Amino acid sequence: MEIKRFVVGPLFTNAYLLLAGGEAALIDPGGSSAELELALSQARLKYILLTHGHFDHTDHAEIFRARAGAALLYHPEERPVFWAMGRPPLPLDRPLAEGERLPLGGEELWVWHLPGHSPGSLAFLWERGKTIFVGDVLFAGSVGRTDLPGGSWEELARSLARILSLGEGWRILPGHGPPTELSSERERNPFLRELIHGRP
Repeated sequence: MEIKRFVVGPLFTNAYLLLAGGEAALIDPGGSSAELELALSQARLKYILLTHGHFDHTDHAEIFRARAGAALLYHPEERPVFWAMGRPPLPLDRPLAEGERLPLGGEELWVWHLPGHSPGSLAFLWERGKTIFVGDVLFAGSVGRTDLPGGSWEELARSLARILSLGEGWRILPGHGPPTELSSERERNPFLRELIHGRP
């Protein structure tokens, strides 16, 4: 599977375009760019996947959905998050749930429900490529904030512990900032070190 990253929107959100077997999925289109528009014009978009409902991850989702006829999918527990941010929930073609498998051109994305940053936060795992798209749950050197509506540090800690349960060699593709490796975050991320060792 080919993965293209586009930094979009006022908060420099990572939107990811996944290409496999003639099909494509777009994760977190919080904005657009000339490069993203060109890539989408050459792709057959099957899914628009939202890790969560904050505006910086969703602002162009309905535009791309209307243009491509792709299915817009997210966790239903994010509906209140849209309202809390002063926006109506985006039209949901089908709710996503923990453990689902989404076929994409001979590849597959595994859906994990990882609440904490928001109640319906999701991650998408490409197991064959040992890659996890984590939204705002985990960043290089940091973790997602929990002070927004629906956030919970206790839930986020459980979600981070679940990510830590993955084996060696996993690549982390976050909602903001550079990609990183889970092995590196285990060693250097102070929040994960505290979870693992009980100290920063």
